[in-house]
Amino acid sequence: MTVTLDISNLAAARVGAHGLADEELARLDARVLALRGRLATEAAQGNHAYLGLPQDDEALERVLRLAQSRMGKFRDLVVLGIGGSALGLRAVVNALAQPGDAANLHIVDSTDPWLFADVLARIDLKQSLFIVISKSGGTIETVAALGFFVERLNKAGLALHDHLIAVTDPDNGPLRGFAQAHDLETAEIPPSVGGRFSVLTAAGLLPAALLNIDITSLLRGAGVARQVCLGSDPRADWPARLGLCAMDLYRLGKTCMVFMPYSARLRELAHWFVQLWDESLGKESFVDGRKVHAGQTVIPAVGPTDQHAQMQLFLDGPNDKLLLFVRVQRHDSDFRLGTFDWSDFDAGYVQGRSLGEVIDSQLVGTAQACTQKGRANATLSLPAVDAAGMGELIMGLQVATTIAGMTLGVNAYDQPAVELGKQLSRRMLGGK
Repeated sequence: MTVTLDISNLAAARVGAHGLADEELARLDARVLALRGRLATEAAQGNHAYLGLPQDDEALERVLRLAQSRMGKFRDLVVLGIGGSALGLRAVVNALAQPGDAANLHIVDSTDPWLFADVLARIDLKQSLFIVISKSGGTIETVAALGFFVERLNKAGLALHDHLIAVTDPDNGPLRGFAQAHDLETAEIPPSVGGRFSVLTAAGLLPAALLNIDITSLLRGAGVARQVCLGSDPRADWPARLGLCAMDLYRLGKTCMVFMPYSARLRELAHWFVQLWDESLGKESFVDGRKVHAGQTVIPAVGPTDQHAQMQLFLDGPNDKLLLFVRVQRHDSDFRLGTFDWSDFDAGYVQGRSLGEVIDSQLVGTAQACTQKGRANATLSLPAVDAAGMGELIMGLQVATTIAGMTLGVNAYDQPAVELGKQLSRRMLGGK
């Protein structure tokens, strides 16, 4: 089984004027095929390089060699990285890591002094492996963390080669130079793969492998999504359908998308998707240079938790949101609710039910409530939260973002405003 997408609650027939007309939905398959053709052509020309990651056996073997020689030798794994160098890893680890399986993970993704102090207090330098991740090799937050912890390693008399691995561009950048100068082991982020699309490169795979996560299955699942996007029946091409429908609804005034998995294990996936979607689509100009100030803002939520926090706004507030629910069809751990005084709590209906049934009914009920309120909503169904399923979901959401960028007419791979902020911050600190 693979990921599926139910878009029936996007239809105007169900949600009224805030949904898609029958004629728009009828044209969806033809539009999917047209965009798929463009995606394949451009990929063959060297664009959309992340699509090739599931087939990069050499990179996978390199990561596995680096990880296997270090498995079980360190108590703490400290990742120095920010943005795409941290968010994707958080999503994978939160979904797939098993407690007690491997080293303790610490991620330094800020220049907040408290975070530095907290991590330093929690780790034993002698039993720590650091992975510094920066494609450009000069991200200031990551460089600050690198300098801070290298100083501590040096003072402790610990060889950098034994405690530090660099993940960066294969040829260029100051981190590559630092690694060569200190004889560090390295892994590569392909130059043509952008940071927010890099979770399936060594940036995400190496730390995941060191945490005993099955990265081979993760890539195999990503390969399934790649095939779905390039060679399946267009009705099964959920990434393209999601990208197209989201942009059609954006033009109807849905300037926000709520991404709401009904799984605590997918909480960090929502935050990863925020960067992927927002940074890819939030642009001042179309690709032809015309000013547009486009973008659809992702609001992360987790069900059923946020039914008690944000759902009031989603149902009764401005009707400017597309709600995307993520359902888990099979839960690894499930428990049946047995004997208890359920009737005293007016909850006799849950007796004998499993918790999986309860959370699934909460998702379905919320989707129905949205539909009755005229709120466009769709549901992604994930067979299980396992490595293959996560790989398929991650790759599919990346393709959906690319398709949305094509449909909107913006460059999904640059981030000029972010670069401007970095330049101004450097100048404030005395840099050029």
